[in-house]
Amino acid sequence: MRAFTHDELAKYDGLEGRPGYIGVNGNVYDVSEVPEWQGAEVHGSVVGHDLSSVIYQEAAQKYSPISKLPLIGKLID
Repeated sequence: MRAFTHDELAKYDGLEGRPGYIGVNGNVYDVSEVPEWQGAEVHGSVVGHDLSSVIYQEAAQKYSPISKLPLIGKLID
């Protein structure tokens, strides 16, 4: 399983053909193929960011639940 820093995760914003990844509670999930996450925004862009805070709670209500997303790595400091 790949380890991602916050800076590395930010590169995976789902824009211009790049994959879209999000971090939640130390895990990194691929949202590239999930239509609900395409162009996802809660307080600005959420794809490519750690969403462990309250922002994730808002996003989870609006987009696909985390349990349905492919786990692809770990988020490290």
